[in-house]
Amino acid sequence: MKQKIEQSEEKVMQFFSSLADKTRLHILLSIAENPKNVNEIYNFVGRDKMTLSAISHQLKQLNDIGIVIYRKDGKEKFFELSDKFCWCILRDAFSQFNTNIKINCKKCEKINIRKREGDKN
Repeated sequence: MKQKIEQSEEKVMQFFSSLADKTRLHILLSIAENPKNVNEIYNFVGRDKMTLSAISHQLKQLNDIGIVIYRKDGKEKFFELSDKFCWCILRDAFSQFNTNIKINCKKCEKINIRKREGDKN
């Protein structure tokens, strides 16, 4: 049990560390509403702020810990927020500081669909 808690603690720290880095936060915000390729993310973050290589490196790290996922379309990768997480936490955090952002939270969408289907039965 203790080992499981420690593993969970590590994952929680990785998740919040990802949100605490300005570049990674900008990357996540860039794909919050819909999937984007690396160049679109690069344009959102700002070409004058980072190199394309640095964006790719950050995306790899986010993918390695399961925060973002991608699908391939030919040679191009389109990144999106992983549906393993409830992204409402990010939306709600911005809301606390009077900024509304649109985030598609697939995890909550799945829960709401299951609830509606349960109501029908």
